[in-house]
Amino acid sequence: MEIKDEKMLKPNEYVDIKIKIQNLISAYKSVNDKNVVNVLKQDTFALGTQYGIDETNEWKQLVQIVDSVSCSHQNAEKTLLDLESLVNAFEIPSHKQIEKLFKKIKKVPDFESETVNLYEASYLGINDTGNAKKFLILPDRNGKLHGVTGDFDIQIVNGLCAVCQNIGNVSLFSTKVKQRGADGNYVKRGNYICRHTDECNRQLIELEHLYDFTDSVTKV
Repeated sequence: MEIKDEKMLKPNEYVDIKIKIQNLISAYKSVNDKNVVNVLKQDTFALGTQYGIDETNEWKQLVQIVDSVSCSHQNAEKTLLDLESLVNAFEIPSHKQIEKLFKKIKKVPDFESETVNLYEASYLGINDTGNAKKFLILPDRNGKLHGVTGDFDIQIVNGLCAVCQNIGNVSLFSTKVKQRGADGNYVKRGNYICRHTDECNRQLIELEHLYDFTDSVTKV
């Protein structure tokens, strides 16, 4: 099962743009040094070239609006929505595909009913609070999707998320991984990750951390 790559922006790239645009708007209001603001603006607008969307009408319109120091967060957010047409949104697998991803689960989680902004989603997750479990659909470096089930501690702490590398509300996610070449032997792996997957996706920029996490819960 592969993640399609038809449009210009990946969800994490769209997230990167959104974060930097909003940081720029905040700088307009809080930073008095014009040189600092101009450097921040140049770095932000360079994302268009970096991600190959600088010649699109959507990007040009966004730059035109955000270039003004009077631009508000609301105006920027409204214009950022137009960029969604350039994003290769995460595609939720069909129910049959999800059953294949979670072969050992009798009743697979209903990812299709979840309210998720797929334009910002690099992976999917559902919390089963009653059973202290979490179900994840994770991509690896080759674009293959993996279904992973693990224990998800109900205790919430303030710490570093292994996936998005931000400080926030995290819980310990642990799962058993079969040892290579071993007959029936498993090792338990644990990582602290964001309590809520949508919050994690909204601040996930570097996919390498996500891929490392995928490896840690699927390989030995």
